[in-house]
Amino acid sequence: IQGLVACIALLVWQMVYTRPRFSELIEQPMMEAGGTSWTQASIVFLGISLANFVHSISFMYTLRHFPGGAVSAGILKGLQAVLVFAATSVAFCGNTHVGGDEMCFNGAKLLSLIVVVGGSLVYGKATELQTKKEASGGYKIVPDAVVDDSAI
Repeated sequence: IQGLVACIALLVWQMVYTRPRFSELIEQPMMEAGGTSWTQASIVFLGISLANFVHSISFMYTLRHFPGGAVSAGILKGLQAVLVFAATSVAFCGNTHVGGDEMCFNGAKLLSLIVVVGGSLVYGKATELQTKKEASGGYKIVPDAVVDDSAI
């Protein structure tokens, strides 16, 4: 239902804000960018739409089928963030045209990497142990307590 609400909100935004300013917000920047064609823009738009669709399906699959559900999804999101800033450091550190020094790997990012990866490993191991415990019947059944009312 969240996806439907977000889709409706985006559609309303497009109709109320973007459509009246279409030339200013869409057509003029396309021309300034060197004459981007509608075909090129449509291909990019469809590619982004497909990537978002695959991302949403993957997220819902994770919530439903991974041990831990939403927590596992959060752990994977943290790992994704670590990979993104590591990749941007490799791709953009020192590049004067795109990015700059803020894209470089530094001590704070290293600490973040250690915390996220370490936490992910600890969580993964704990989940594995919990799953094994559940599968082996490792829980003790607590018998019902009988209360003697006459003692009260």
